[in-house]
Amino acid sequence: MSGPTLFQRLRQTLGRALRETGQALDRVGIKGQSLATTKRIYGDDPVIYEDFLSRHRHQMPLLRRGKPIVSKDVAFLAPCSTLIGSVYIGAGSSVFYKAILRADACENANVFSKSEEDFDRTTLEDHVWQLPENPLPSARGGGIFIGQDTNVQDGCIIDSAKGHTKIGNGVTIGHLASIHSATIEDHCLIGMGSLIQEGALIKEESFIAAGANVGKNTVVESGELWVGNPARKLRDLSVEERQKLHSQASEYVNVASNQRDVMLLGGNIPESLSQYLYPGHETEFEIENVQETEPPTADEEDRIKA
Repeated sequence: MSGPTLFQRLRQTLGRALRETGQALDRVGIKGQSLATTKRIYGDDPVIYEDFLSRHRHQMPLLRRGKPIVSKDVAFLAPCSTLIGSVYIGAGSSVFYKAILRADACENANVFSKSEEDFDRTTLEDHVWQLPENPLPSARGGGIFIGQDTNVQDGCIIDSAKGHTKIGNGVTIGHLASIHSATIEDHCLIGMGSLIQEGALIKEESFIAAGANVGKNTVVESGELWVGNPARKLRDLSVEERQKLHSQASEYVNVASNQRDVMLLGGNIPESLSQYLYPGHETEFEIENVQETEPPTADEEDRIKA
């Protein structure tokens, strides 16, 4: 194949020059309009085209493996978290920053094609949650179900490559924890950096310590504390410790709710929110508003005329 001709080179160079010139003129116009209508407040740049944009796909539906279903009453989903395939997030639950929930090999993805209202009426014991006896080679996994008021903290990885992952209500999953095709019942605490392997069952009000490695098909009975690698039972939890598991999950619902509008406080914010974005400038902000709204006094007018 021969190289580009002289005409093609000239057309490419001239076209790029004209395009870049047009883009520069467009930026000048946008910046001039922005500076004419808004003002710079404490370092905030009012120019729209200089905002940082994210191309991250927060929710990734799959054609044959289901789509994420998120309750309209969810507490918080971090913009940099990832929900892939047949994932369900219940009301009051939260998925924090850089957490990944991957259910891209779900054989029974038809249940995740329903609406949120239909899915709420589908219990975990329904036949649609039973894996087939002879699954397709390309789809041997299940879906991910997260109940109500459960928090998935930063950097967690949850998948369902070998079967359904079922997480109940009021569960706290610590930072960087990994859960693979396991079942976790209500009001459990999964410590930071712990690993829950395939087929494990963590029963209600149990505590998996940070860094613990719960092996395949392990059953943790209700109200037990497991530690170590491989994980083993250390002792039973006290009544007070069990109650704390409930209150800790409730506290995270409030924390997640406060994070819901965090992305609004950045970039091109309205002046009415500047005092919240830049703490310590509240008095200066109020004085500035007073100077803008109050008319000058007679003495000030005389000084201006002089």
